Amino acid sequence: MLKLGVGAVDDGQREAALALGYSDVKAFFRIILPQAIPHFLPVYKGEVVALIKATAIVGYIAVQDLTKMGDIIRGRTYEAFFPLIVVAIIYFILGALMTFAVGRIEKMINPKRRKRESILKGVKTDD
Repeated sequence: MLKLGVGAVDDGQREAALALGYSDVKAFFRIILPQAIPHFLPVYKGEVVALIKATAIVGYIAVQDLTKMGDIIRGRTYEAFFPLIVVAIIYFILGALMTFAVGRIEKMINPKRRKRESILKGVKTDD
């Protein structure tokens, strides 16, 4: 995703940064990456949620632990549905928090939603 986002930025941007005296690393982080982020962040947002829901890490660590705790509570209280409902709610909250975090990052980097002062931070505009 990052490679496709960086590929969407014109090569002239890198050439211009190098012509201005930026090193390769500084040109990437200061010029290219800020232009590439809006291209791949919406896809990344969906992938983060899918990662939480479907990967082996969540399947073996978080979901298994939540499900196991639900089974322990169900075995002690003999209530069948309440522990499963709580596990589903916790799982939903986990996915919602990650979606909110990535969405917040997406809003922070969107120049249309940012104030002019924060975009031009460090740039002299009184010339």
